[in-house]
Amino acid sequence: MKHRIFNISLFTLYITISTALMIWQGIGISPDRYAFVLLLGSLLVKKTRSFILDWLPFLFILISYDFLRSFADKLNTQVHYVELIGADKTIFGFIPTIELQKIFFHPGFLSWYDFLATILYFLHFALPLSFGFILWLKNKNQFKEFTTGILLLSYAGWLTYLAFPAAPPWLAGERGFLQGVTKIMDLTLKNFPERLNLPTIYHNFNPNPVAAMPSMHAAYPFLVFLFALKFFKLKALLFSPYVLAVWISIIYLGEHYAIDVVVGAFYAAVFYFVSANLHNWQLQKRLSFVYNLQTMAKKANRIDLGLECSVCKSRNYVTSKNTVNTKEKLSLKKFCRKCRKVQIHNEFTKLK
Repeated sequence: MKHRIFNISLFTLYITISTALMIWQGIGISPDRYAFVLLLGSLLVKKTRSFILDWLPFLFILISYDFLRSFADKLNTQVHYVELIGADKTIFGFIPTIELQKIFFHPGFLSWYDFLATILYFLHFALPLSFGFILWLKNKNQFKEFTTGILLLSYAGWLTYLAFPAAPPWLAGERGFLQGVTKIMDLTLKNFPERLNLPTIYHNFNPNPVAAMPSMHAAYPFLVFLFALKFFKLKALLFSPYVLAVWISIIYLGEHYAIDVVVGAFYAAVFYFVSANLHNWQLQKRLSFVYNLQTMAKKANRIDLGLECSVCKSRNYVTSKNTVNTKEKLSLKKFCRKCRKVQIHNEFTKLK
């Protein structure tokens, strides 16, 4: 137990420093690059072989999702610009992105929270992968349940992008559908260090600018929060300010409408329950299988036998025994109907 807590603490310190260095050096946090960071983390806790076996299938499916997402807009070119604007106005009576930028954004001057919002946006993959690693160190069944949830969530999002390609606020502004929106990240990224040109397969992926609904940037942290609440109980509440900060940031930056966040959180809740129920069903099925095997094994080791009175030789009782647990012949004190008193009864196996 103490060793596991030490490993989790060591990894938390390592991943915090590594992520900060990646941001400081302008290194994009893509799943393949971050997987390499996690691989080094597995070396640190001396579980590299186990990491490769457990993580490789998950990472392959997750990166495949991002590959599919990159050309979803090519399969359906009917982009929706006004529907999300109408949804925000109907629910809130105004466009939250425009109102937030009116209050907090100052053209010609970037505030500290502009950079903080940008950093939170780019921690999109870092958070779930780091949380998954902590679960992997803590309990592999919990890790499997969480990764099932995030993969189901991701592919449900991809199907939605395919069926309903939707433009974010900044793109709607560029196309003249929405006035008063600034793509703040275009300004903040100019002040970040030049990106180191480290290898990544994401150079071959085309960004999908019309994958606004649902917001995976809203869904991923909320899914992490739900699983943290399940596995770490009330300690997970310490994570809730981060979730809210991400939601506000992506709306403020003009990357998502508020309705995108609401639907993203809804998707996360749905696939949290789907994953949990699927895991419970698999667990019950596994336990049932083990129980049946044990029952069959017990039946295979049992024999039927009789008990006869050692005095009058009357065969008074029929029973059974487990030949593995009880190898010696039975000799029990039982009431004999013929002798009309308790006598020693011995085992016999030739039942007629």
